[in-house]
Amino acid sequence: MNETRPALRPALRPALRLVSPLPPARNGIADYAALLAGGLAAQYAVEGWDREPDGDAGPARVLHQLGNSAAHGFVLRALRRWPGVVTLHDPSLLWLHQQVGEDWLPGLAAPAGSAQARLAARRGRQLRDGEELGRGDHLLFDAAGEVLACARAVVVHSRFAAARLRALHGAAATAGVAVIPHLLPPVRAMARARARQALGWPAEGFVLGSAGMPHPAKRFDWVVAALAEARRQGARLHYIHAGADDPVLPPGVATGWLPEAALDLHISACDALLCLHFPSHGEASGVLARGLALGVCCLVADTAGYAELPRDAVLHLPVAQGAAGLAAALVGLAATPALAWGLGAAGQRFGASEMGLASAAARYRDVIEESLTRQPAPADERADITLPISSLTAKVAAVLGARRGTVRLLLVGSTKQVAAASLEASLLDHLLPPWATLRSVRVAADGLRLELTLP
Repeated sequence: MNETRPALRPALRPALRLVSPLPPARNGIADYAALLAGGLAAQYAVEGWDREPDGDAGPARVLHQLGNSAAHGFVLRALRRWPGVVTLHDPSLLWLHQQVGEDWLPGLAAPAGSAQARLAARRGRQLRDGEELGRGDHLLFDAAGEVLACARAVVVHSRFAAARLRALHGAAATAGVAVIPHLLPPVRAMARARARQALGWPAEGFVLGSAGMPHPAKRFDWVVAALAEARRQGARLHYIHAGADDPVLPPGVATGWLPEAALDLHISACDALLCLHFPSHGEASGVLARGLALGVCCLVADTAGYAELPRDAVLHLPVAQGAAGLAAALVGLAATPALAWGLGAAGQRFGASEMGLASAAARYRDVIEESLTRQPAPADERADITLPISSLTAKVAAVLGARRGTVRLLLVGSTKQVAAASLEASLLDHLLPPWATLRSVRVAADGLRLELTLP
């Protein structure tokens, strides 16, 4: 007699709400989120959320994907309603706040007492008086403080990004920051010669490519100048930008937005791929990840998180040399393309070993589960600005410079430092700028909490 056994039911997976732009949005983070959702599906019942938050309380587990563009405004608003883990693809969020009309909570992007800090203090007063944010302000300030306060944990893609946040916002505010390398995307690889043939490109000559949405930090100005100089020196170079056009680019080199299959085809046809970001705030590059996956030689600026990449996996360009350094590299690679091909193969091996989906999903799961034991500060307890208690007046003045009205300032330090500061009114008098009115001082477990009024 055959015994009938009950069918085994799969273990119930906890719900995970993934808040992010999602395909078909023309957004690299949308592609990242879709890929990550697949990797997490074995552990969680993943619900994609690509719209404004509604009135529900949300599940216990929420994972936000936050980038520095207008497409991520709803993610920022959802984070305020649904605390969770945030992947901060760019630690500086001023551009996002500008684009969606959000108030920005300034963090100083310079060591206290430095010339840059003094410049930031002066610039902060100008912003307070009504001047608009400009490109240079992105080097002086960031706007990640609210994210650090609202999130249970924050994921960044490089040690540089984590260190930058810690330097600007303090150890206490960044205790929940983890580093998980950018994901290696699935790609449709094709041999270089075959890809060129499919695109109708010449079989001879060195093909240089770039890809993605244009941005001043991608240094198309360097690219145009370097191409002219390299060609003047006799290098046979072809250049294509697989993405939206930019006024700096020569006519006809931009393809416009491409779906993934066409993007892979164009990158596969290149001998080298430009992945320049300078200045860099610690942002990650989906184009770089795709180039590594396709085995194409990637050229990066030797700065920020890109400097952490192995020297035998990508070609690092000294930023001080600018277009001249890029031109010299292009002349050398065009003369010996086998060097580029060897770097591309090494980069592909590095990407496969360090940026795979399975390992990233496992690390995300650890961060998500560990974050459940942490709670963000209640809204009325969150500091607008967090600084070490040892900050200099110049640093406090800089971060307060563009603020108005009531501001909550948390001074983090040892118990001895907090006690000394709370008893010595003169210390606070010297620390605060003259335009700040001190309304209250409270000693708390995490430091000294001040409530200020700014004109």
